[in-house]
Amino acid sequence: MAEKKFENGTAGEKLSGYVMRHRTPIIIITAVIVAAIIAYGVYVTVNSKINDKGISQIDTIEYTLTKDSSALSDTDIEARRAAAMTGITPYLKKPGIVGVRANMLAAEIAYERKDYENAKGYWKKAALKGVKSYTAPLAYYNEAVCCEETGDLANAVKLYEKAADSEEFMLTAHARFSEGRVYEALGDYKNAADAYNKLNDAVPDDTWAHLAKTRLIALKADGKTE
Repeated sequence: MAEKKFENGTAGEKLSGYVMRHRTPIIIITAVIVAAIIAYGVYVTVNSKINDKGISQIDTIEYTLTKDSSALSDTDIEARRAAAMTGITPYLKKPGIVGVRANMLAAEIAYERKDYENAKGYWKKAALKGVKSYTAPLAYYNEAVCCEETGDLANAVKLYEKAADSEEFMLTAHARFSEGRVYEALGDYKNAADAYNKLNDAVPDDTWAHLAKTRLIALKADGKTE
């Protein structure tokens, strides 16, 4: 009789009956979902605090490195660089923005030391750790500069192109011109002209576009392009 009454009951009564009969698994599932939400919230909060602390530490190291540095001797500047490298070393392998910032600072220190090979490596790591970040094209660009310094023009031109292809990069025009310039150095005049034309099409009034126009004229005059 009770079963018949349930079958003929309202939707609310049926739902109530279902919940009562399956209340244990429902309670367990709900508890698991709530626990997961809480755990995720704790993770995000803790991770955010860790990132904030790491960035704060790197900012302090950078400030100490650069504060009133113009008045220092070369020996004192190098001592500061060494201390800064010691300070940021624990952060170089960190993921996310902390690792990006640490590797960027390490790259700058290495570049100032004219240690272009290590600078290139740090910029590469910064790009990989922040591949979806606004810092990625900057890392590509600076890695390209280091590649040029070490004579690695084949990789330099690829990295300049990657930087130039980013719409959010503030030095897009410069990167595109550099792409064309390095293609010229490689003797690849067709791709050089293509890079210059891309620059002219994108920002025809930019200073780098004006320079690109002069290179196109020169390449044509020398019979290197049609």
